[in-house]
Amino acid sequence: MTLPPLHGLILTGGHSTRMGSPKCLLDYHGLPQYRHAAALLAPFCQKVFLSCREAQQDWFEGFSLVLDTPKFGGIGPLSGVLSAMYGSPAPPAWFVLGCDYPLLESIDVAQLIAARDPQRVATAFLNPDTEAPEPLIAIYESAARDLLLEWFGQGNQSLRIFLERNDVVLVRPDRPARLESVDRPGIAGRCLAGGT
Repeated sequence: MTLPPLHGLILTGGHSTRMGSPKCLLDYHGLPQYRHAAALLAPFCQKVFLSCREAQQDWFEGFSLVLDTPKFGGIGPLSGVLSAMYGSPAPPAWFVLGCDYPLLESIDVAQLIAARDPQRVATAFLNPDTEAPEPLIAIYESAARDLLLEWFGQGNQSLRIFLERNDVVLVRPDRPARLESVDRPGIAGRCLAGGT
């Protein structure tokens, strides 16, 4: 079966309050994390976009951007996902990746894509520590678009709970340590030093 095309969406629009500096600009691999994340998805996606706030757009020269749409703004990662789905020529599916997963590698991306079922709402890793879906390393199919809009219209903001309540493929990661979210200086320092 030929899978519908996939576009990548790197979420860079957060305020990085816990980190104290923009997570997307941190350098773990010899280049800013947003560039590393985009390069990670590029071999698997027809095109990769950066999701950001309007005030950030000058940071990302040369990249295709999806700016947070005002009506979806200020609600966290859901803003970026909905803005991508409704604010640009939308492909059938989006591989959404938060910019705070510097340990993720191509083999992990390939594992998630191999498990993808376009007949379901989404495909996401199952975090083995919480037994909950990882919403910021996930593929959202075209069927998610209207459901996410309805979810937003009901006053909801959590992509994790959205995944828990819909028909999704949940994938146990072969390398769960690579799913660590790096959103605080202590964890970032450990990653920069080459530890996990």
